[in-house]
Amino acid sequence: MYEFEQVCRPVIFESGPPECVYWRKGSSFLVSNSHHYYWVTATHVLKNMGANIESIRIHPSDNSRMSLPFNERYLINTVGYEEDFHDITVVRVDLSRFDKSGDAPLIAQDIERGILGAEHLRISDEIWIIGYPSESNHIDYENRLIQNNRVTIRAIYEGKSFSDHCHQIKIESSIKLEDMDGLSGSPVFHMQRRIIDNQTLVFPMLVGMLLRGTVSSGIAHFVSSSVIARIVKLAEDSHSYG
Repeated sequence: MYEFEQVCRPVIFESGPPECVYWRKGSSFLVSNSHHYYWVTATHVLKNMGANIESIRIHPSDNSRMSLPFNERYLINTVGYEEDFHDITVVRVDLSRFDKSGDAPLIAQDIERGILGAEHLRISDEIWIIGYPSESNHIDYENRLIQNNRVTIRAIYEGKSFSDHCHQIKIESSIKLEDMDGLSGSPVFHMQRRIIDNQTLVFPMLVGMLLRGTVSSGIAHFVSSSVIARIVKLAEDSHSYG
């Protein structure tokens, strides 16, 4: 379970003067297939901070001090549209550069075997959000340390949202937050139970990415992992492999 949680990564930005060079706000996660690794977050996480890909510092796992190198960015064409499911940024990891400079394993969710489109969920299914709320994180500028506190939030699936490819969940967690700031871009999971060799095993299946929510209503909305998988497929189709 520990490795599965590390799929979620805090969004850290680097910019500004040396005495105040880091700031963070937002959550993200890593996915992979047999060809590449990709970093995924909500596009509005970057827009709200006025940031760009060049300023992002994403570590491959909790024990790493090296940020991931990227080489391609993929977005849904949003010209003339304001749909929620367009709020996705997918960036490809430059594996050749990472192999030379990486200092820790690259942990990601396998989107060939580890995803379940949210449209296949049933009402009242148990859902888990893994992310980094802003109120539980701290940056020690004096010692140049970033303290990220990851939380796991339980929710219940309530069905399709009013936006295309989006779904609604009801937060039912013992974790008490003042607001949901910083959780945009968090991976959303469903623990799928399978019987293998007469044993019941649990597999974390990525069902989507959190877009927004409020503590007062206890309601949150997420986009289906099917949309993310589609973006990755289009990215893969644009490359050929010998």
